[in-house]
Amino acid sequence: MFFGAIFYLVILYFMTVSAIIPCFNAETTIERAILSVVSQTIPVSEIIVVNDGSTDASGRLLEDLKSNYPQLKVIHQENKGVSYSRNIAIQEALGDYILTLDADDYFDHSFVEKALIKFSQDLTYGAIMCGYVRIVKEKKIKPYIPPMVSLASCLLNNGVIACLLFKKEVLLKVGAYDTAMAKGYEDWDLNIRILKLGYNFGVVEEVLFNYSDIKGSRTSIATKNDLELKLQIYDKYKDDYTDNARYIFKELVQQNNNLKQEKQNVLDSTSFKIGHRIISSLSFVLKIVKFKLHNE
Repeated sequence: MFFGAIFYLVILYFMTVSAIIPCFNAETTIERAILSVVSQTIPVSEIIVVNDGSTDASGRLLEDLKSNYPQLKVIHQENKGVSYSRNIAIQEALGDYILTLDADDYFDHSFVEKALIKFSQDLTYGAIMCGYVRIVKEKKIKPYIPPMVSLASCLLNNGVIACLLFKKEVLLKVGAYDTAMAKGYEDWDLNIRILKLGYNFGVVEEVLFNYSDIKGSRTSIATKNDLELKLQIYDKYKDDYTDNARYIFKELVQQNNNLKQEKQNVLDSTSFKIGHRIISSLSFVLKIVKFKLHNE
């Protein structure tokens, strides 16, 4: 058994992985992201960072970092957006697998190894994700392990984290990222196309990804344009939404019922009733005070 494990690890070392990282004004976090790739227990062959028109010191920093990390390749371009940047890096990548990472996030050191092992368990996997934790003001909160997704569930809600390990051939087959998703949800759109081709997303059920929840991030921008972007996805996959209408309707009704029940639980709670009485009493007192002031 020991020699079998050693043999399997040797095979893993021959699976070449390229990491791609779009970078826009990330001088304070980009080295941390790069280091999280360099420190993987399975070596990553190359790290391609696309400097997407940064106006801070990111470009100079990346050039300096190349002396510390020989596997680092830097592409400088005018600002063209995250989808264009990732697509350029995918085209340049030589690896059999593509590790996607954002400049302000980072992986734990064992993710690539565990993701490659997961790939060996099911040939239908087109990508492997893992659990994640949010980082807010340097504190890790809300660890979460995502469940398996299906086309129907992904049409309703993405369910796949943006940074994960893909088979490169799958990314090329689906046409990589759609640059028309300029305001966000480009990863959601990509995931739908991968699922439509019959591939699945494997899950390493450990928290191995660290997501920085930063004000003004791409995620927050996408949230502001949520309805517009969701309608864009709906229009693009209208037939698929029609085919899965019953599932989607059922899930939406269930979610609505859950919200109604949560609201009712709050209304029935002792704390709400006490608070309501206090507020009602204060409102009554304020009315009396206003009446007296008005008549003085």
